[in-house]
Amino acid sequence: MRTVEAVNGRWGEVFNHYQLPPITGKNHFKGECPICGKRGRFRIDDKDGKGTFICICKSGNGWTLLEETQGKDFKTLAREVDRIIGNQYKSDNFTKPEPPRVDQYRARVAAKFAELTPIRKTHAETYFSNRGLKELPFSDVKFFEKEKIPEGVFDSIWSIAIDDKGEGCYLHRTFIDGGQKAKFEANRKLKKLQEDSYLEHARSVAIRMFPVSTTLGISEGIETALSCKQLYGCNTWATMNTNFMKKFKAPKGVEHLIIFADSDSHGAGLAAAFECGNKNILSNNDVKKVSVRWPERGDFNDMLIDGSKVYQQILTRN
Repeated sequence: MRTVEAVNGRWGEVFNHYQLPPITGKNHFKGECPICGKRGRFRIDDKDGKGTFICICKSGNGWTLLEETQGKDFKTLAREVDRIIGNQYKSDNFTKPEPPRVDQYRARVAAKFAELTPIRKTHAETYFSNRGLKELPFSDVKFFEKEKIPEGVFDSIWSIAIDDKGEGCYLHRTFIDGGQKAKFEANRKLKKLQEDSYLEHARSVAIRMFPVSTTLGISEGIETALSCKQLYGCNTWATMNTNFMKKFKAPKGVEHLIIFADSDSHGAGLAAAFECGNKNILSNNDVKKVSVRWPERGDFNDMLIDGSKVYQQILTRN
């Protein structure tokens, strides 16, 4: 039997072999997400026996989870899964297409991105407007009308996250439908544009929607960054998640770094913000002052829409 069919209903054994979290159903796993490291946001619901998982960073089936955590290609993982579940399958009549090389994929993404439409007067502008946003990205974010993906045909918002060398590191896509976020689990996708050996050492990865300024803000999400720009008039970049926020170092010329943290129940957003702030205030860059700000609940897009108190901690070199 084909591996992708034989493993259905047996993902619990596979996850146990790889020391991944167990199937939790509708409950969240109390430990860390094996992909992004956030606590209390990850669960494996194993829908239809396919090993499906959900986190704020990513969602997908069992194969997606293995590929994200094991650093191996599908063919290697399929052979290992066959051994784990005792399945015998000869692949003479089935060949999974080889994934494109990262450099080829990066070139295709760059070529396509150059062709895409700016955000204004598109469904992407409607989507942002529905989130209370009037400030639109200045650069690095574009609109893709009717992108074909396995889940169907959806409009999407493409964003390129670059590092301190100006190299594209990740393609971030948000899928929308009728001015709202598309109603399927993986409605945000993050794809690598560099080899792992490069990404391990990439610094200050962010979606740089506005120019560098003496006062610069960073946040996790794109919508959050745009909310901060609208609320405080501060050019704000999106680091996409807490892991990238922790590693962010302000570029040359930034004297005041404002870190807009998410206020989540497990404290991961605040922890990442203060780690980033401490790193920058002790570094050899131009930062003289760091402001860590967080809303009473949720993120700054929630605060923009619903209103809430905002707290602040100032860090200085002296």
